[in-house]
Amino acid sequence: MDKEYNLLIIDDDTPIHLMLNKMLGDEYNILMAGTAQEGIDMLAEKKVHFILTDIHMPGMSGLDFLQALMEDADRQNIPVLIMTSLPTVEKEQMALGLGAADFIDKALFNEKPDELKNRIRGKMVSNVDIPDLPPNLELDRKAITKSLLFEVSSGDFVHTTQKLCKTLEQKLQTDHLSFWVIKGDKVQMLLANGVQPPPSYGPREIKREETFQRLQKKKRPYMVNNVYTTGRGILIETSQDEGLPAEIGIPLFAITEKQLIKNKMKIPPSVPLFGYVVLKRKRVFTSKEYKMTSVLMMHLGTILWRMFSKL
Repeated sequence: MDKEYNLLIIDDDTPIHLMLNKMLGDEYNILMAGTAQEGIDMLAEKKVHFILTDIHMPGMSGLDFLQALMEDADRQNIPVLIMTSLPTVEKEQMALGLGAADFIDKALFNEKPDELKNRIRGKMVSNVDIPDLPPNLELDRKAITKSLLFEVSSGDFVHTTQKLCKTLEQKLQTDHLSFWVIKGDKVQMLLANGVQPPPSYGPREIKREETFQRLQKKKRPYMVNNVYTTGRGILIETSQDEGLPAEIGIPLFAITEKQLIKNKMKIPPSVPLFGYVVLKRKRVFTSKEYKMTSVLMMHLGTILWRMFSKL
């Protein structure tokens, strides 16, 4: 397997390095540092995509390292997972408050290694890099991601999807949001927030929509800021009645986060769709909003697919 991504492990305990290298080395290039300063020096030499650091180390602690990293404009977006053998609520709150992507008890390494792998993968696929993203949209991206990753451990696909869509609706201030599940020729609306489709609008009706048919064929997201005259978009009559000219449509793919990482964060053309997200609102969408929302949701969709495929 071609390992594209570098994980930096900072810990003064050699057995932890050996354990994590055995656990994660088949998916990532593992870089090892015994102190926070060694980790900082390594960050200057190599591109690092994820950091796991112990909280208690001689010299600079893991929390001190995290705080310094969050002030570094070039490296503050690298996800950092704080590890400890002595977890407390206070430590977790401090770590997350400083900007940690996650906080984990080292006991999980032996007890639930697959959960650790999924948590790292989730952070990797959700840490999308969108150049020149305005600060307010970067905060929205983090909030949307956090809402999903917080719920994932429950294993409940429906509840996790509802929570994610609710946060997406709030941050984008949409007037309609619907989530459709696609399984072969079958289409089902999982939820609709805000302005509701007509009671008679269901799987048969959406399958007749030209925009939906085009989405299935091209497998690409779309944005339209005037559904009235372009003929693009779904539920056009409802959009006209409610004054909703702007629409974003996002396909979700039947690929897990592990497969996405293996394919260098690119979705193969042959992968089928499993979901379709529609966002409508009265205000037009900017190009940056569209880019952030579509790329982020397609990446987060890999986590939802893993959960959905286990139903």
